[in-house]
Order: sequence, then structure tokens, then C-alpha cells
Amino acid sequence: MQYDVARKHSPKKNQWSMTEFMNLQTKPKDIAIDRSAGNLKITWADSHVSEFSLRWIRANCPCATCREERRAAELNTDILKLSSGPLPSTQIAGAELVGNYAVRMTWTDGHTAGIYAFTSLRASCPCSNCHPEGPPAFLLL
Repeated sequence: MQYDVARKHSPKKNQWSMTEFMNLQTKPKDIAIDRSAGNLKITWADSHVSEFSLRWIRANCPCATCREERRAAELNTDILKLSSGPLPSTQIAGAELVGNYAVRMTWTDGHTAGIYAFTSLRASCPCSNCHPEGPPAFLLL
């Protein structure tokens, strides 16, 4: 593979160490949110592009509260039990970087606890090159 990213690499010409290769795969070059289309688009340092629907991102929020709610829903065998309260918002109010390793989404319902690690987002890329069997149903942690 050839990379057009200008960065220091291993002493052997045109060879990348495994650490450098992993950094290229999990370091975003650009992050764009298209509110009208409901998409999050990440262009990675190795020029690969991952596009996620905001609905999928919200449904897979990695915060402890959302993970516990999903776990409890899976364990619920009472088909007549109704959940009360509003559904989680899939409208994004904003986003911010968390160090060099993640992005935090702020949703219009005020939820801000989800920190999405770049390694998880890259591993969960829904494109057919990354997942020929189909996009992952869940965020791969």
C-alpha cells in the first residue's frame, strides 16, 4: 500500500512499522457532520473514508448508561412491557475532540456522555472493504 501522508516513518525507505500503520488507520484527517443528511464522515490519515449514520452512532453510544439500557432491553422478556419517556435524539448539537483518541457527541436532548474512540469507529467502518459481510450492527469496542 502507498500512503500520501507526510509524516516520519521507519528508517527503511518506503516501509511502515506496525505502530505507524495503526496510527494511519485510526487517526482522522477530517471529521465532518452533515446534519441534513444525518451522517458522520471521517477521512482517516490513510485516506480511507468511513461514513456512519447519526442514528447508528446514537444507537451505539458507548457510555455506561446507554450500554446498560441496551443490556437491560436484551434481557427483557416481557413483550408487553412499554418503555416510558422520550426516545433518544438522533439530532446532533455538536461534537468535540477528546484528546487525540476520540470524539464526543452532544445530542439535542442534552446527552453528552458518549465518547467514541477512533479505534472503535475505524473498526466499525460500515464500508464493504472493511466489512464485506455487511456493516456491523454494533460499535466494535
